[in-house]
Amino acid sequence: MYPLVVLAIQCTFSCAIFFLLAKWYLEPRITKHSKTKILAFMLIINVFRYLPLSLYMPGQVSSDFPNTIKDIIAHGDFLSSILAFIALLLLKANHKFSIGFIWLFTITSIADMVLALSFAMHAKVYQLSLGLNYFTVSVYVPMLMVVQYQIIKILTNKNLN
Repeated sequence: MYPLVVLAIQCTFSCAIFFLLAKWYLEPRITKHSKTKILAFMLIINVFRYLPLSLYMPGQVSSDFPNTIKDIIAHGDFLSSILAFIALLLLKANHKFSIGFIWLFTITSIADMVLALSFAMHAKVYQLSLGLNYFTVSVYVPMLMVVQYQIIKILTNKNLN
């Protein structure tokens, strides 16, 4: 089987599984808990986006992995991680700018995912050895996509407190 086909199957399954988990377990709790609690939980998931910095560690990915793509992925995710952490702190402190900062995180996060995935697919990095970073691509990124969808859904729902 071709690497791109394997990756597509795994990412599709991951997206489907996380979408169903959100629908079955997260969405029913959104109306029972405050918007703040649910958003905090979803921001915590994004705080771990510093993990792709491991692309710079020796032996973690193929030496053929393009440095430009490493930079786009690692820096974009690290920035998203920092913004998620600040947004989480503001949210937990009940700061008046917390929702605005979550929007800043959301826009940055979506731009990062679109850019990183576009450049990585164009460079065909799925054909290279990714080591444990393959888990990030096939499981964590799909989870982040579903979580980001849920964050937007909550932020745009005027009926939630």
